[in-house]
Amino acid sequence: MQLKIAITGAWSYSGRYVARHLLDRGHTVVSLTNRPVSDPDPFQGAVRHIPMQFSQPALTAALDGVDVLASAYWTRHNRAPTGHRGPWLSHAQAVERSAQLVAAARRAGIKRLVWTSIANPGLDPDLSYYDGKAKVEDIVRRSGLPHAILRPACFFGPGGILIENLAWAARHLPIIPIPNGQPYHIRPVHVDDYARLVANAAESPDTYTRDICGPDRPEFGDLIRHVSNRLDTRTRVLRLPISVCQAMYDAASIVKRETILTLDELKGLSRNRLDSLEEPQGTTSLLSWLHDNASTLGARFLREPKRRP
Repeated sequence: MQLKIAITGAWSYSGRYVARHLLDRGHTVVSLTNRPVSDPDPFQGAVRHIPMQFSQPALTAALDGVDVLASAYWTRHNRAPTGHRGPWLSHAQAVERSAQLVAAARRAGIKRLVWTSIANPGLDPDLSYYDGKAKVEDIVRRSGLPHAILRPACFFGPGGILIENLAWAARHLPIIPIPNGQPYHIRPVHVDDYARLVANAAESPDTYTRDICGPDRPEFGDLIRHVSNRLDTRTRVLRLPISVCQAMYDAASIVKRETILTLDELKGLSRNRLDSLEEPQGTTSLLSWLHDNASTLGARFLREPKRRP
């Protein structure tokens, strides 16, 4: 059955993949976003652009006639990152706006929600990212609408910032500092696998919450060594107290005029929040992908897209 599906950010990194899967399945796709349409437009006009205005009348009108809302609405940083200019959106504000989206979906008569959350939400009240994601999950559940909540730990694939910049560091730096302590793992999912699972969730009648992870689960230090070996570099992993890691990443952020990793992200990593013990939903192997893309991996430092209010 053909559906009309609204997604948040068809021209974002993961949104492009989601929109493409939905279009390929014959669905009508509209995008709620304040990001301008790419030039050239990868969808050649097939995705309708609707500005995301956070008032109930505007959001409800934007969702009129939509069957499914697939939202990945969020912000990475709780405060403006290094190098950013202009207004910023905190995690608390992102929770409020997510609640507005859900309320507008109900008013517009949407039949289903597909919400992208994060692996291990709510386990760390001191980490606003994970705490905020748990609050949004609760809002989705209390909406009374059929829904799927998808929990990726992180993404990899062409242009994926975490893995690409890890490889960039392996090409250019003699050491990569990571927090010491107990071993911690990472369970990324390929962005195309994630998009396929979003499309599956949009078409499903079932209500569920599920981790979205790939088949590989390397310990983080081992992953860095694997990347270094694939790139034939001599970068070493240096395990240090988290406060020292933060100081080093803060200094690197000033040099690159881009926030590399925040203290909260380092804490989340060291607490194993990028891990999952659920059965893999993605099929693409991170380690195989690293092998196949070693010649271009980390060729340039990738910057976070500038957020628009």
